[in-house]
Amino acid sequence: MKNILKSKFFVKIFLILVLSFPVVQAQNLDVIDSLTTRLANSNERERISILLALAKCYQNSEQKEAIRYANKSILLSEKYNDQLNMGRAHILIGDAYTVSGKFDEAEKHLEQAKDVFSMVKSEKDEVDLYGYLGELYIKTNNYDKAEEYYLKRLKISKKIGDKKKIAWSINNLVSIYLERGKMEEAESSALEALKLAKSLKDKNLQINLHVKIADIIAYQHGDLDKISEHYQRALQLAVEKKNPRASSAININWAVTLSNYEKFKEAEKYFMDALKTCEQYGYHNRIILVYSGLGENSLGKGGYEKAMNYFVKALRVVNKTNNKKGKASIYRKIGAIHIEQGSYEKSIEYLYKSLGFYETLNDKSSLSVLYNYIGEAFYRLNNFSKAEENYQNGVVLCEELGDQKGIAVSYLNLGALKVKQKLFEEAMLYIEKAHDKVKKMGNSRELILYYNTMAECKYNQGEIEEALDLMLQVLNMEDKLKEFKKPEIESYTRLGTIYYELQKYEKAEMFFKKSLKTSIVMKSKMEVKNNYFWLSKCYEKLNKYEKGLEYYKKYSIVKDSIFNLNKIKQIADIQIKYDTDKKEKEILFLQKEKEYQTILFNSQKNELYRVNLEKDLERERKERDIIQLKAARKHSEIEQLNMQNNLQIAEKEIKNNQLSIQKSRLARELLIRNIIIGGGVLALIVSFFALMYYRQRLKTQKIIARKEIETINANINGQEKERERIAKELHDGIGGNLAAIKLDLSKLSNNSNRELQKVIKNVDGTYNEVRTLSHDLIPPKILKSSFEKLIKEYLSNLSKTCSFIINNDFYPSSRFNQLTDKIKIELYRITQELMNNIIKHSHADQVNLQFTILDKRIKFIIEDNGVGFDTENISKGIGLNNILSRTKALSGNMHIDTMIDRGTIIEIDIPA
Repeated sequence: MKNILKSKFFVKIFLILVLSFPVVQAQNLDVIDSLTTRLANSNERERISILLALAKCYQNSEQKEAIRYANKSILLSEKYNDQLNMGRAHILIGDAYTVSGKFDEAEKHLEQAKDVFSMVKSEKDEVDLYGYLGELYIKTNNYDKAEEYYLKRLKISKKIGDKKKIAWSINNLVSIYLERGKMEEAESSALEALKLAKSLKDKNLQINLHVKIADIIAYQHGDLDKISEHYQRALQLAVEKKNPRASSAININWAVTLSNYEKFKEAEKYFMDALKTCEQYGYHNRIILVYSGLGENSLGKGGYEKAMNYFVKALRVVNKTNNKKGKASIYRKIGAIHIEQGSYEKSIEYLYKSLGFYETLNDKSSLSVLYNYIGEAFYRLNNFSKAEENYQNGVVLCEELGDQKGIAVSYLNLGALKVKQKLFEEAMLYIEKAHDKVKKMGNSRELILYYNTMAECKYNQGEIEEALDLMLQVLNMEDKLKEFKKPEIESYTRLGTIYYELQKYEKAEMFFKKSLKTSIVMKSKMEVKNNYFWLSKCYEKLNKYEKGLEYYKKYSIVKDSIFNLNKIKQIADIQIKYDTDKKEKEILFLQKEKEYQTILFNSQKNELYRVNLEKDLERERKERDIIQLKAARKHSEIEQLNMQNNLQIAEKEIKNNQLSIQKSRLARELLIRNIIIGGGVLALIVSFFALMYYRQRLKTQKIIARKEIETINANINGQEKERERIAKELHDGIGGNLAAIKLDLSKLSNNSNRELQKVIKNVDGTYNEVRTLSHDLIPPKILKSSFEKLIKEYLSNLSKTCSFIINNDFYPSSRFNQLTDKIKIELYRITQELMNNIIKHSHADQVNLQFTILDKRIKFIIEDNGVGFDTENISKGIGLNNILSRTKALSGNMHIDTMIDRGTIIEIDIPA
């Protein structure tokens, strides 16, 4: 399958990098000192504008300081009813919260500014406000609202003839075009705006546009030198303007681009530069982007553990903000790593969390990637219907977005899924569809995935040589292959299986070891498990049984850590919880929408009433405060007098209580002592009788258990003796009589008498049936033949009359021939009973039997993919009781693992 951890090639992380419009950028200490001096020597009315100027100085570096100065300005503006400066202060606070990732607070202040400017007309301030609103809604993925405000901004800018505002408005619209994948409109608008920015000598705008042009080139897989040229120029301008907000954003975008071009070491350097700046100035949203980018970069180098550490750090930061898109992205990446490490229940838990956020945001680009991740998790769990559903969802979205690489990867996933289902014609259709798109990409990762998927399809159809030819083409690209760890693991494993099938076990061993080495580094449990299994098979064929057993044990341990029925149930619960939450959210949304409409209507109705009441309320508040102060003073005097009186009464009560307490303490201590002595004696008596009872009960249980085993053995021995007696009667009595009858008839017959010849033939057939029946009742083959050969012959004869496929495996086969006759006979009888039950009840189309001897224990596992049964409701029949009896007679135990419609696994464990 494809390497699900590699995201689609799209450099852009965010597009509003510096500012939506120009403000004071440089933190000129002289300017700040001058403003601070003026603030100390000015009156309250003058301080409003000075505080706003200080807030602007800190706007792009220290958001807390900007908010503090702007809030002080609002307090003074309210006092003097200065609506214009109050609106400007709310704009600055809103932008500061946007930069800090506190989007709800940002929206509240920007909407307050909007209310102010709806009453106090200032077209210049409206232009600034609409720019900031557009920036907020881009960061919260509400692109329709963002475009609405940017178009309003452009319209007003043209109306007032402000070229600088016009240029910034076009720059804002470039951001929208980029988000929506309209590359032609984005490129032409960006070049137009850059030309205008240079004529205006606006360095802030030039920074924005250089970064966006670099993003456009990267999106189109353009020349890395040209991309670096634009980033370098943007960074140079940001340093000149002393704008850390811009510098951090440029470094992040540049690092992501380098990572996507597989320049991992250089990318890490730019990420670390950005992280240092973001931590210094408290850019929380960008800290999330940096950690996330470092995680992606680590994955590109094959470091799962390091990547997971970075994503966890990103998650800690994102949980402190309201950044839904950031949460969704990190949950998706953590889920993808859990898939590769074999933790499928954790994987699906995180992926469904991510799905919930992306569906809320209606982020189709991210959803198209996420559906492939979820499909991969269900594919690994053999839940093919859910896997196909998610892969098809990915195809639909990729086609809608025009993402050719995404379509190719989804088709390859569907092809691999159909191969596993043995639907080879459908598989070939999907693989060929993918090839039409992959062949245009050159020696790419997708081409490696295509050869692997096609080779798997050929291998499963028995076309081993064709599969080898396809994989040799992958080896010709080995330098490219080593850049992608997951495809490298899959390719080496597939080559190993092909050479194993061709009986070239030394070559198979070499490729399995190569795959295992990378799998261990990547901590991919599923691939480690597969390589352990194949190496155990190789060493068995090479007669290296000790090493084979060692790797088989490792395989069993890893396998048990990945799969069990509880995990399947847990995953099903996650699916149900997701569907329920989704419906509840839809209902809650409709309720909130209705409440919002009601509140909106009432708020408009009450706004006029509120304005008229404010002055009356202020006057009444002052009068109330005066009355409360007078009342509080009188109440305090009364309270002091009451307190003195209460203190005198309390002192008398305390003295009386102290005497009572001393008397009661002495009485209580005496009572406790007597209780302890009596209780101790009683406890000793009870303990003695309990111990005697327990010993007697143990003896009784041992006698009962011994009698039960003796009864079972007697019953089984009786059955075997009765079988032996019946077999002898059939063989010596009826068999002998039939032989004598045949001989007499042969003397009477001649070749011309056809009727008599027919009777002789029937007698001969009846004799053979009686002879076979007597042998089955007490088969001498168990005592004379190889046990493995005996079981395989029985299963082979059975498969000729049954509609299902029977697979069996003995490990190590030589040990089974050394078992005692008693164990051989009982195992043979147990196998017969189990197969009879499967034939009667399971409706399976495949049965697997596994006989293993490990650590002086015989493990017999039989598994079918039939209808299963409910172990709590079904009663044990004669067959199941016979199996339990025979198992107990061998001092063994039996475990049944089954669910309705999920098949049955029965494991029998007995001493060797």
